[in-house]
Amino acid sequence: MVLDRSHQQLQRISNVYTTVEEVDDMNKNLTVPTGTNVDLLNQLTVVNMDTGRAWSEIEPSAFSKNTINPIRRIVDAMNVQPNPEKALLKLHIGDPTITGVLPTHPQVNAAVLETLLSGKYNGYGPAVGYPEVRRALADHINKTCSGSDVRADDIILTSGCSHALEMAIEALANPGANILVPRPGFPLYETLMHPLGIETRHYDLLADQNWQIDLKQMESLIDEKTAAIVVNNPNNPTGAVYSREHLEAILRLAQTYRVPIIADEIYGDMVFGGAQFFPMHSLEPKIPILTCDGISKR
Repeated sequence: MVLDRSHQQLQRISNVYTTVEEVDDMNKNLTVPTGTNVDLLNQLTVVNMDTGRAWSEIEPSAFSKNTINPIRRIVDAMNVQPNPEKALLKLHIGDPTITGVLPTHPQVNAAVLETLLSGKYNGYGPAVGYPEVRRALADHINKTCSGSDVRADDIILTSGCSHALEMAIEALANPGANILVPRPGFPLYETLMHPLGIETRHYDLLADQNWQIDLKQMESLIDEKTAAIVVNNPNNPTGAVYSREHLEAILRLAQTYRVPIIADEIYGDMVFGGAQFFPMHSLEPKIPILTCDGISKR
């Protein structure tokens, strides 16, 4: 950089650099021709010191302030020293692979490696997912779930089930709307809704009835601003797996009020003790349902 500027030009440059350190760094890169006025060069730093502004604390956005995940706040702050004489059972997060007892199947590892090495999927893919992947998922759902008639065009690939929930909520609800969610329930629902100005209304799960939904209380929450009902089955955190009859009662209620369902079915493959899981989209009556699922719990 050659210094060959007028006083006014130096004034303009000095306003860009806000710290003495920045000016010093700039000075080191200057090439000063013979005959340059050294006093004028030094004036660059002086002018900067007169006009520079210090950085103030940057105020976070309202959106970021309203984005709070209660369970993450608890988990991230946990610092409990385990008893060395006892095995610790971690119940704080829904990740079945973290303990190592459910390792990824070798066939899955081989398929991922083969795909990676092929280079076939390098670069940006379609926003909704590759067609062949969506077709494979649709075929799998229809083969494994009686009553399903899912097409590839019905499927959108997302970055995990949480992303799918986020997209479903944003697709159905505007600021000022409300969405019904279970209590007790997965706190992420409220985390996703609150920054968007969407009201969270909690319907109760009945502990003395195997955590079934209190349908009368749920119905009392519905009004003209209700954009959706979130149904989490199998349920987190209660572990309840709802019967066909109970799920169809929910569907009838949603049909009566013309409220779509967001079905969070991420735990659909993790049922035990003879319980049977029924995907809501396969049941009657047929109403608009956005099913959110993923491979993290498989």
